[in-house]
Amino acid sequence: MESPENFAPMGLIFDMDGVIIDSNPLHKKAWRTVFGREGISITEEDFTNFIFGTTGDSAIRILMKREMAQEEVDSFNQAVDAEYRSMVKRMDGVEPVEGLRNFLEQLRSAGYRIVVATSAPTKNVDMVMDKLQLREYFEFIIDRARVTHGKPHPEIYLATLEQMGMPASQCVVFEDSLAGIRAAVGAGIKVIGVTTSHSDDELRKAGAILTISNFDEMSAEHISTLIGGN
Repeated sequence: MESPENFAPMGLIFDMDGVIIDSNPLHKKAWRTVFGREGISITEEDFTNFIFGTTGDSAIRILMKREMAQEEVDSFNQAVDAEYRSMVKRMDGVEPVEGLRNFLEQLRSAGYRIVVATSAPTKNVDMVMDKLQLREYFEFIIDRARVTHGKPHPEIYLATLEQMGMPASQCVVFEDSLAGIRAAVGAGIKVIGVTTSHSDDELRKAGAILTISNFDEMSAEHISTLIGGN
């Protein structure tokens, strides 16, 4: 690492679901429970193609295959989120993705700025952060309530850069979803894919510059090299 007087601030932006917590199996169960009541089956391809990484609105309309008022879409979103929170609340020993806590400690000690940008609603974010006791590591969190357009639209990452007051060239995003990677790439930010939801090949094709299976494979020095390679 550079000496403190020469250190250029670097920003690390973390998605939440599938990056901070390996929650996608629970999200799948929540979606299938809620839409199973409507007689609708959700395939793995549905999760890959239009559910994971998004705010859910467009996915709900696709699954229901009819015109829907926003109030009805909101009701489905809320039902899925409530089902997910109920499952997380009942779980004991919930842990972050392997190696994350140690990696965050490294980043904080090295002077990195660390934030979260997630399509999850505020209630989900609060539950995960409090359950995992990770809130102290993050400067701020931008969630679904702060954006109009869901991923793969780059809005959430552009808003994050604006709030950080940093250029895309000085930041790296950690993402697990294809939509999330495309959103970050659209904002001009380098992306490291986390293979909790997709394969290395899928994440790289979406735009990830490299992939990891967990954060034991990552270090503050590695991030410095990646950003310094601009």
